Amino acid sequence: MAGMHLDRHSDMPLYQQVAAQLRNQILDGRLPAGARLVGSRLLAAELGCSRAIVLTAFDLLYSEGYLQSVPRGGVVVAAVARPSVPATPLPDAGSADTWLSTRWRSVLDTRYDFDLGSPFSTGTPDIADFPFDVWSRLLRQAWHNPTRSTCIDMSPLGWPPLREATAEFLGAVRGLLCRPEEVAITAASSGALDLCCRMLLDPGDEVWVEEPGFIEARWALKAAGARLVPVPVDDKGLCVAEGMRRAPNAKLVVVTPSHQFPLGVAMGLERRQALLEWANQRGSWIIEDDYNSEFRHRDNMPASLKSLDRSGRVIYLGTFSKVMLPSLRIGYLVANPRFIEAFGRGRARIDVHTAGTAQPALVEFLRQGHLLRYLRRMRKVYADRQRAVLQALATLAPGELEVPPTPAGLHLTALFTPRLAARVSDRDISRRSRATGNFIQPLSQCYLGEPDRQGLLVGYGRLRADEAHARLSSIAALLRA
Repeated sequence: MAGMHLDRHSDMPLYQQVAAQLRNQILDGRLPAGARLVGSRLLAAELGCSRAIVLTAFDLLYSEGYLQSVPRGGVVVAAVARPSVPATPLPDAGSADTWLSTRWRSVLDTRYDFDLGSPFSTGTPDIADFPFDVWSRLLRQAWHNPTRSTCIDMSPLGWPPLREATAEFLGAVRGLLCRPEEVAITAASSGALDLCCRMLLDPGDEVWVEEPGFIEARWALKAAGARLVPVPVDDKGLCVAEGMRRAPNAKLVVVTPSHQFPLGVAMGLERRQALLEWANQRGSWIIEDDYNSEFRHRDNMPASLKSLDRSGRVIYLGTFSKVMLPSLRIGYLVANPRFIEAFGRGRARIDVHTAGTAQPALVEFLRQGHLLRYLRRMRKVYADRQRAVLQALATLAPGELEVPPTPAGLHLTALFTPRLAARVSDRDISRRSRATGNFIQPLSQCYLGEPDRQGLLVGYGRLRADEAHARLSSIAALLRA
């Protein structure tokens, strides 16, 4: 038949190529209703393929209603509806994204430079010492003879034994006393944040966000149509009084009180109490992202905001992905039982539940103490790396950078002194750092408005202590250039 050919280098099976070309000829009118097709043997000979390929293509088109058989074995084109107007082509990669919703475009238009492969990546843990032998053994054991609940009946709130084990883990690691019915298992903390935003917010609702703050939280909030209100952060954390001045009736606050991203400061007790009192009076909600608090470098760590909550206004988010494996994508939220119940009912209608494959193994990983032992070991490793970074910065850039105390996490924020900020911008340093193979993020891109400080985010999760000085030498050279 005219115009038909087969591409034997294509990933598309040959019978599907035959069917697609015949379907297109039928839809564009080259093969009108009632037209008789050539026999399968003749078509196979023309195309240089086996008759079985053509017959399989015919069977597919029969099932779709494009062909029908007639007496004496003939095959004719069925009467099918054809498009009345030409199809509108999909936009190409270089065209404007006008076909996207305004909210989705606002997410994509937010520029944020990062490189997870950089030694200075801020949120990437070191997996070299992860006990993969233990983890793989627990996965095999969990799926050797799985229960029905793990295969079919997974709850939208997570597997009940994992909710129990998570509650126990939070009590041991963060001193957060909660019951299993107050815990929901989520697709990491970002998945929890996305669902909470859709659950709590209507388009146009005001939300306090930290300034500077965590870009991923802003993406989720923008996707929900929220109006973001930047609230300054100083050395005592979120400036609650300023938030009340700027948006006294905000529906939601998203905050990292124990280890603020990106500055690393902790919110003081007085401000925590003021925030809780305001939320209780206004009927507002607080999402507490307990960012990287598991990796604390000192024995004492501020209690979570949730542990001070007496009115049920705080939703506590955490993740196992950052402390174990980023690809694990299992997190949790802790909230009052009424919130959890509504969360579960809504989630069952959206994405059903968190993937269940790893949940049974994670239960045993927690209960057998493997995660606690791994955390204790990695806290020492990361504390050593932080000290190495601090020493290198003090040696390589004396008087140029100020580093606030950071008691936890996987990064430090090196603030530019006024003298350095007058000479060079952090975005320029970040841009030029790519060429050195040591990309480093600029602090200024963490601001929603005009930044009032500049600096660099020095991640050390993947940075070995013995290479800190050499890696940072290339950044110091950029500062001096």
